[in-house]
Amino acid sequence: MFKKHSLTAAVSAALGVSAVIGMPGTVLAQQEQLMEEVIVTGSRITRGPETISNMSMTSGEDIERLGTYSTLDALQRMPAVTNSGGATNRNNSNGGRGANFVEIHNLGSERTLVLMDGRRAVSTIRDSSGLGVDLQSFPVNMIERVEVLADGASTIYGSDAVAGVVNVILKDDFEGFEFTAGTGSPEDAGGESQNVGFLLGSGSARSHFVLSGTYTETENVDFQDREWSQIPLLGQSDDGSGSILNLIGSGIPPEGRVPAAGIIFKEDPVTGASFQPYDTFGFSGLNGSAGDGSIQSILDTGHRFNYNAPGGDGVSLINPARIFNLAAIGEVELNNSWTAYSNILAQHREGTLNFTPLPVAGAAGRFTDLIQVPIDHPNLPADARAEIQGALGPDAESFQLWYRGLDLGNRKFKYDADTMQGTFGFRGELDIAGSTWDVDTWGTWGQSRLTEVTFGQLNVGALQIASDPARCAVIDNCPKKANGDPLFDPFGRSPKTQAEKDFILFEDHEKTEYEMWHFAATISNPSVVDLPAGGLGIAAGVEYREESGSVTPSGIVGDGNSGGNFAEPTDGEYDLYEVYVESEIPLISGAPFAEEVSAQLAARFSDYGDFDETTWKVGARWQPLQSLTFRGQLSTGFRAPNVLELFGGNADAFTGVTDPCNSENQAANPTVAANCAAEGVPSDFVQPAAQLKITQGGNPDLQPETSDNMSVGFVFTPEVWGSPSISLDYYDVEIDDAIGTPVESTVINTCYESQGLSAPECDRIARGPGGDVVRFDLLLENLSTIETSGIDLNSSFTWNTDFGMVSADWLLMWLEDYKEVSATGVVEDQRGKVACTTCSFAGYPEYKSTLSLSLAQDSWSTSLVWRYLDAMDISDEVGFDNVNTEVDEMNYFDFYASYNFSAFEVSVAVENLTDEQPPFVPAISTNTSAIYDFLGRFYSARLVWRM
Repeated sequence: MFKKHSLTAAVSAALGVSAVIGMPGTVLAQQEQLMEEVIVTGSRITRGPETISNMSMTSGEDIERLGTYSTLDALQRMPAVTNSGGATNRNNSNGGRGANFVEIHNLGSERTLVLMDGRRAVSTIRDSSGLGVDLQSFPVNMIERVEVLADGASTIYGSDAVAGVVNVILKDDFEGFEFTAGTGSPEDAGGESQNVGFLLGSGSARSHFVLSGTYTETENVDFQDREWSQIPLLGQSDDGSGSILNLIGSGIPPEGRVPAAGIIFKEDPVTGASFQPYDTFGFSGLNGSAGDGSIQSILDTGHRFNYNAPGGDGVSLINPARIFNLAAIGEVELNNSWTAYSNILAQHREGTLNFTPLPVAGAAGRFTDLIQVPIDHPNLPADARAEIQGALGPDAESFQLWYRGLDLGNRKFKYDADTMQGTFGFRGELDIAGSTWDVDTWGTWGQSRLTEVTFGQLNVGALQIASDPARCAVIDNCPKKANGDPLFDPFGRSPKTQAEKDFILFEDHEKTEYEMWHFAATISNPSVVDLPAGGLGIAAGVEYREESGSVTPSGIVGDGNSGGNFAEPTDGEYDLYEVYVESEIPLISGAPFAEEVSAQLAARFSDYGDFDETTWKVGARWQPLQSLTFRGQLSTGFRAPNVLELFGGNADAFTGVTDPCNSENQAANPTVAANCAAEGVPSDFVQPAAQLKITQGGNPDLQPETSDNMSVGFVFTPEVWGSPSISLDYYDVEIDDAIGTPVESTVINTCYESQGLSAPECDRIARGPGGDVVRFDLLLENLSTIETSGIDLNSSFTWNTDFGMVSADWLLMWLEDYKEVSATGVVEDQRGKVACTTCSFAGYPEYKSTLSLSLAQDSWSTSLVWRYLDAMDISDEVGFDNVNTEVDEMNYFDFYASYNFSAFEVSVAVENLTDEQPPFVPAISTNTSAIYDFLGRFYSARLVWRM
C-alpha cells in the first residue's frame, strides 16, 4: 500500500542521511530495493538521488510516531533546522496564531523556502506583518517524506531560498484506506492533544487519486499551569549586601498609580491612608501572590503586578489550536506521453487565547494613552488629593493616572485562519531533435485569510471620558450615578457594572488577506548529448508570480483610540518574471580515484519591476571511491521583501526592552546618567513595565536581501560492519541588506551611551514629562549583515542481529559563528547565547545533537532518543546586573514503540522521560526560552487501521 516507501529509504541511503527517531521495522529490506531516477531537492534535472548539496530527510511515518504529531517537531531534531526565534512552534506564547514555521541555520523562517512536491507552496499569514508557509497545512498522514536542503537554492527556486529549502513530498500514489487516531497529554495540566485522520487512495491503469482529511486539537496551557512561569521574574540583581533583588512583573498595578506623586491607590494598613507610597524596586524575596494577582515582597514594600496571574480565566502560555485539513491529489494519463495532474489543499485553524488586562500609561507613545483625571474628581479620596497637590502644586487641575483594568476583566483573543491552494498542471515528454525532454507546466492559486477578534479591548477614548466628570456629563451613554456624577471609579477600588464595561470595552476586529498566483514551465533532459564521461544534463524554465495583501484593522484601532496595538490599514501587490537555466556536466568517469567527477552550473534572472536580481551557482562532485564522495558549491541568493513587508501600515507592538535610564544603569554609567538627566529622567527612575510600545511598519523602499553561500562536505558509506553512512558538511553564509526591524535594545542603548545624545538612533525616541518613553519608532529597513558558519553531521549505523535490526543515528550541529553587523558597524555576536537582543524567545547554542538507538523486527520497533542542547551564556543585553549569567546544558530523552497487527498498528511514546523543566532566563515574560520544552513529560498513543 505504500509504494513510495522503498524509494524514500533508497534516497535516504544514497544521500547519507539519518532518521530522526530511529529506523522502523518496515524498512528492514531497504538495501534490496531498486533505485530509480528522481528529482532530488536542489535540482530540476531528473537523475539518481546523489546531490552536491547538504540534504537531510525524515519520513512521514517518523512524523506520525511523534507524540506531538508535528512536522516541525520532527524537523527540529535535524542539525540544520533551528529555533532561534525566527521559527514558530508550540512553545511560542501569544504568537503564531497556531501555525508552525521552519527555519534553517538560525536565519529565520522568512529565508527558508517551503515547497510542496518541488513547487512553491502558498504562504500562511503569521500575523498582520508577516508571512510564511505553515507546515501544518500539509496533512501529516499524506506526507511521504520531507527533504531539507540546508544550502542556498535561490538559483533553482527563486526568492526566499537563502538559507535553504524544505520540500514536502506527498503520497501521490497511495492505494487503500487508512484511519488514524491519536491522543497525547503532558503529566502537568494543560496541553492535551487529540488527532484523527483518514487517507483514501485508489486508481486504475490510467488514473489515480488520493484524498486526506485530518483534525488536530491542542488544549491551552496557562502560565499558572507551570511552576516556573507563574511569576514573571524579569531579572535578579545582587544589592551588595548578599541579598538578591527580584524585579517582578509590571509597575502598572490594578489599584491605579500616580507617577508624579509616587503613590498607588491601595489602602495603607499602618496609617489607614487611602494610598501607599509606590515602591518599584527593592524586592528581597517572595511570599506568593495576593488574590488580586499583585505580587509583594516579604517586607511588603513592593507593588508590582503579576500579569501572568490576573485571575479570571488565566493567561495563555501555549496557544490552543484546532486545525482542520483537507487535501486531494489526482492525475490522469491523457496518452502515453502526457499526464494531467492537480492537487487541492485547504486548512482551517482557530483558537482562543487569554490575555491579562491592558495597562494604560504615558509610556505607550500616543496621546490617547494618557489618562488625565481632574483633581476634583468626586471619587478621589481627600488624603490622596492632598498628596497629589503636594507633589504637583496647589494649582494643579488634573493629574496623570496609570491604570490597569483588572476590574473590567481579562481580554480574550480569538483567531480564525483559512489557507487554500490549488495546483493544476501537465507533465510529459517532447521529442526535440531526436532527444527526449521532460516537460512540466503548472499554475498555482493560493489564498490565506486571518481574522482576529480581541474581546474586552479598551477604548481609551471612552476611558478618558468616563474618568472626567465634565466630559461624562454631556455624553448620554456614559454611565452615571443618580446625582449625575460619573459611575466609573478609575482608582481600581470597586467592581464595575456591565454598563461601565459596555461603554469602555469593545470588540477589536482585524482582517488580513494574502493571495498568490504562480505559473511556471520547466523543461529538462538528463542527457542532451553524450560526453566522454556521460550525458550532459540541462534544465530550464520560466515563471510568473503575482502576490497581493491587505490588512484592515477596526476603526477604533485605526483611529488610535484602542488601548492595544494601534494599526493602520494597508494593501499592496507586486508581480515578477523569472527565467533560469541549470546544467549537470560529467567531467570524468571510471578513472582511478575518480569514479565520477561532475560539475553543476545554474543561473536565474528575476525582474520585480522596481528592482531585478541575477543569481548564480557553481557546484562540483568528486567520487574518488565507490564509498566516498566529496561535494561543494558556491552560490549567490536573494530574498525579495514580501508584500506585507513592503506595504504594511504602521502598527504598535509590545516588546520587552530594558530602559537604560533605570536607576542602576545610570549609577553604573556616567554618560548614560548625564543623558538621562538631560532628558528630565530622575536618577531613581525605574521603568513602569517590562515592555515598551514600539511603532513598527512596512517600507515600500525596501530592497532585496542578497547572500553569498558556500558549502563543502563529504558522504562516506563503506561496506563494513555496521553499514555506516556518514555525511559532514561545512557551511558559510553571508547575507547583506538583511531586512528587519532595528533591535530595540541596541537602538536605545546606542542613543544613551553616545556623548550628548548625538547618535542618530536618538531621533527615534522621545520621552514624556515623567521620564518614560512615549515614542519609539522602528520601521522595517535593510539594516544589517548576517554572517554564520558551522558544521552539520549526519551519521547512521545498522546491524542485523538475531534480535532484529539494531540501528544508531547521530545528528550533530556545531555553530562556528553567528554575527549581525549593523550599518554603523556594531557587531553582535550571538553564538552560544540565549536572550540575545534579537532572539528574546530562543537562542543560538554552539552544539545541538540528536542520538537515536533503535531495535526493530518485521512487526515491531522501539527507539530511545537523546536530544542535547549545549549550555549558553545569558546575553548581557537583558539589562540589570543579573546574578544568572548562563544556563546549563539540557538533555531530553524520548521513548517510542510500535507494533503492527497486520491491519492495525499501535504506537506509544513518552517524550521528555525525565520531565526536564526549562531553565530560568531573565528578561523574558515566560522566564525562559522557547528553545526549551514547555510541556514537560508527555505521553501519547496512536492507532492506525489499514485496509
